Amino acid sequence: MRRRTTIAALAAVLSFSPLAAQAAPASADGGTSSTPRSVATSTSSAGVDPASACGDLVQLAPVLSSDHTPDGKQITPKPTADGRRVPVIIVHGWVSYDTHSDARDHLFSKYVDRTADPAGGTGYLLAQSQYRSSLIGMLQQVPGAEVYTFDFSQVGSRWVTDPQIGPKLSQAIECLSDSYQQKPVLVTHSMGGLVARQALSNNDSKGRPISGRVSNVLAVGAPNNGSDSAQMIASALTIGSEIPLAGLPIRMLWDYIGQCSEQMDATNTTCTGIRAVDAFRSSGGEALRTGSAQLAQLPWWPDNVKVTAYVGDIQMGGISLFGLNSPRLLDLGDLLVSVDSAKAGSQRSRQVNCEYGIISTKSAETGLVRLMLAGQGNSVEQPADLLSSPCFHEAMLHETTITGDLQRDLTEVLGADTAWHAPAAGSEQSAAATTVAAVRESR
Repeated sequence: MRRRTTIAALAAVLSFSPLAAQAAPASADGGTSSTPRSVATSTSSAGVDPASACGDLVQLAPVLSSDHTPDGKQITPKPTADGRRVPVIIVHGWVSYDTHSDARDHLFSKYVDRTADPAGGTGYLLAQSQYRSSLIGMLQQVPGAEVYTFDFSQVGSRWVTDPQIGPKLSQAIECLSDSYQQKPVLVTHSMGGLVARQALSNNDSKGRPISGRVSNVLAVGAPNNGSDSAQMIASALTIGSEIPLAGLPIRMLWDYIGQCSEQMDATNTTCTGIRAVDAFRSSGGEALRTGSAQLAQLPWWPDNVKVTAYVGDIQMGGISLFGLNSPRLLDLGDLLVSVDSAKAGSQRSRQVNCEYGIISTKSAETGLVRLMLAGQGNSVEQPADLLSSPCFHEAMLHETTITGDLQRDLTEVLGADTAWHAPAAGSEQSAAATTVAAVRESR
């Protein structure tokens, strides 16, 4: 079983990978052909322009003219019914980046273009005519949402404790909460969830817990307990390199990746051009593996912040013929993060499942349909396959069910009281801070 899972994990890293292939921009504020935000839109309830005041920490996401509402209209951000605007901070994952533009090479900026099948199955790729918006565009449609991107791609291979990652996010939270007098909401993907955990464990400039300044975290595919896939790949390569003679090429590859990872940590430049490969043995890459010492030392989610987990589960089935079904062989999570790891520490979760049968009537039927429609590309809706699974780690950011849940959950959150009030003098050490300290001590 472990061998099959290891093979699946290797396939995930090598076969799927918009993340692996993407190159971070030279700067965090890459060009865009989108519509600029007006000063009136970005001015906070405190009467200041947080896009300028906090511009060294976060970027106000532009409204793309190519993003639309479900009925095809241009997106116009607006306040809540009671006039509030609340900062929503997008936090990307390991070796990724946040630059919202019409290029749509940032994962949160891709068109929502696929859907998981609620009745079970492989899911569907939408026809291009059905594309309406990116996830960021969907969040910008929520009344009150002022969407910001937090980019740490210049140190993207490092661990969350790096001053330019977790601590910098803490500064951004403080700046935006002061500017808006509202508690920001964090929307995270992958290691971005761990960045949030580290940031929320810090204190602000006045010594008060940062966690008191945040209302909710909406976390997609967060490897809270680490990534089993990353751990198994590392173990397989380590064991393979120790085989006499036959292990020499693997050992040379392993050493080469180590050198590339040192280069990534030091200069943020790649050897192979595939960032996920170059950074596999980096400080962040090693820390992400299940059981790492760095994960064991990372503070847990604070009690006073509500966490919602968004989870994908790719289920490899057995035989399904003539009404007889064998048990599933594997539950692979989103191929990089297990279901349990993604849900750990959350108060609620949203999950999509994608089923792939080895031999089944349904898989044969969808395979035939896929073959018949292959020549028509994305001009028609067609069944997804394993390589285009809507439940994959990155694909969840442009899958209809998960993005719809995120939009509805953010609407619910911003409909509540999110006002930030500084605690009274002498009350800086909240119950949440005490909990975090206790977790630190126990680890």
